[in-house]
Amino acid sequence: MNIKQDIALELQRLSPQGGELEVRTSSGRIVGQLDAVDTVGVSFTRFDYQSATLAHATVDSLKALSAKIQQRLTYLLEPISLLETDAESVSIQMRSNPPQVGDDGRSYYELLVRRGGEVTLRRYHKAAGQPRQVIAAHVTREVLARLADDFVAVIG
Repeated sequence: MNIKQDIALELQRLSPQGGELEVRTSSGRIVGQLDAVDTVGVSFTRFDYQSATLAHATVDSLKALSAKIQQRLTYLLEPISLLETDAESVSIQMRSNPPQVGDDGRSYYELLVRRGGEVTLRRYHKAAGQPRQVIAAHVTREVLARLADDFVAVIG
């Protein structure tokens, strides 16, 4: 089986209430917290890829990864681009650019890649004068499987 088929099986298992998603790959594992699963889509508050491949990453290698991620993740609500590089913690932060702006604030994806082996994807909402909050990201089943496949292809 491939990663997309494994994700499809997990979504079948978790439908409709959601729950903890876990799919093992040859280079790590995909984990996530799904809030709901229906026949068309899912909502998640956490979607991560954990891989030992990044155990010895450098800032330069993470910058190169960010360019590959940016090229591949063109199917989300907003394009994602490199926001910040942290040489001390050897990590990169990517965000929606531009974020989605509404009357009640801004919503955006944030993707963190850290040496040690973790890629995290979250969606946030920031209302004026308020701290940001994690919100559910709503994607189709196909997009969720594609995210997993792209993370493994780029990082793993």
